[in-house]
Amino acid sequence: MRRRLTTLVLSLGLGVGLAGAAAAEPAKAPDVTDTSFVMADGQRTLQQSVVIDAPVATLWKAFVDPAQFRRWNAPVVAIDLRVGGMLEATYDQAKAIGDPDNIKNRIITYLPERLLVFQNVQAPRALPNADRFQRTVTVVQYEPLAAGRTRVTISCTGFAADPASTQIYDFFQSGDAELLEKMKQVFETTP
Repeated sequence: MRRRLTTLVLSLGLGVGLAGAAAAEPAKAPDVTDTSFVMADGQRTLQQSVVIDAPVATLWKAFVDPAQFRRWNAPVVAIDLRVGGMLEATYDQAKAIGDPDNIKNRIITYLPERLLVFQNVQAPRALPNADRFQRTVTVVQYEPLAAGRTRVTISCTGFAADPASTQIYDFFQSGDAELLEKMKQVFETTP
């Protein structure tokens, strides 16, 4: 369930229930590197990456093409890829686009095959501290490496240090890592 809530990103429809959410366990996301940090003003950035044996073009489509997004993330998704457009998704196959419990992310900007920036504008009503998450901005970066490999980095900037923000930060720290691991598994095994 944590994996589902995370990205939606789209970052990421979802699971509910944050009890016990904690930092990603290495066994659940062994290939994910966590380089999270704290800014001088105390704001925290959750930053995780994974190297995937797939070209940038393939992994870009994983986030912006609904058919590819369904392969590794949520089964119900609509993507309006434009500045001001929306990425809407749910992990509940019984729900449709437009449901008030879907995850909706407003696309702030993008650079094809390099960068996708969005901000959550609607979270499931049962998600505790969703307002804290909506104060953050998510950045997905693609770095081409040798031999058709790509580093995908998800950074979520603007987390405060209060207890409610810490709870949602911990939830996404675990969930985003699991999501990146799943992306790696799906796109390395089948193009």
